Amino acid sequence: MRTLNDSFLEDLKCGMLKPLTDTVITDTSLCLELRGNYINIYYRGGNLLKVQAAKDATSYRISFDRKYFKTGDAVELPCTQVQDGDGIEQWLNVTPGLKRAIDNYLAKTRKDEREFQQRILRDNNFGSIARSTDYYVCDIEYQSAHGRFDMIAVNWPSEPSARKRPHGWRLIFVEVKHGDSALEGSAGVHKHIEDVNKYVENEDNLSQIKEDMVGVFNQKLDLGLIDCGKSLSGFGNEKPLLLLAFVNHDPGKSKLNDVLKSCPDSPHVDLAIATASFLGYGLYDQGIHSLEEARQGFAKYIYSR
Repeated sequence: MRTLNDSFLEDLKCGMLKPLTDTVITDTSLCLELRGNYINIYYRGGNLLKVQAAKDATSYRISFDRKYFKTGDAVELPCTQVQDGDGIEQWLNVTPGLKRAIDNYLAKTRKDEREFQQRILRDNNFGSIARSTDYYVCDIEYQSAHGRFDMIAVNWPSEPSARKRPHGWRLIFVEVKHGDSALEGSAGVHKHIEDVNKYVENEDNLSQIKEDMVGVFNQKLDLGLIDCGKSLSGFGNEKPLLLLAFVNHDPGKSKLNDVLKSCPDSPHVDLAIATASFLGYGLYDQGIHSLEEARQGFAKYIYSR
């Protein structure tokens, strides 16, 4: 389960961890994700800080992945065990150096999909257009027994009458693929379709993820990480949707068309493709198309020239 206990949530909302929450809200390069007994703060898709609740329930352990120091100068890290606001401030003071370390690392070890994933989350959850989009991202990098899912979201239309209803909305799985080289192989589109179907065919899995994502949505709302104005009380019974988000596909290549023509059966989730509203990352219902609609309506972008 991804939801935090009450003590952890309260510390993020108004306790010793509040400066971290405030920093994420004001720094658009960051996002904060709930992980049950810890949180991750991501920068450009890289794990900037991991904050884990200690067993004594009065302190936290903060860590930075030292692999990011391999391509640049290391930063002297504060004490990992934090018991008060001063300890949090020490970590915030070194975050500019930690960001530079991640920048240097990503310059040589690219993680483009995760960076775009974070941009999609930001625009739809708490960017300036968040309340006008039709999707909220509950979680990213969701690990299951059937693989890792890029994003878990809810399709909650922005029309005032729909936004007033807090239940019955559709569960969305999102797979982000950057460039044409990511479309095939062991982590390609077909494999992801198979993984999501295997996961969803188990009714217990589906019930659990819906329950968990309701909790995550509402905790993020409470922390100011989702700009909705209303809590989510439950998902509907509609078949989940697997939304394929292809970033920077080259319309001069035929690979995407080949992948879409040969998709495996998807009996437990519907398939769709997300298109942008001009050059943005906002997800609107008008830009969500079935595979057949996409192949017919966007042939010049999907087929090679």
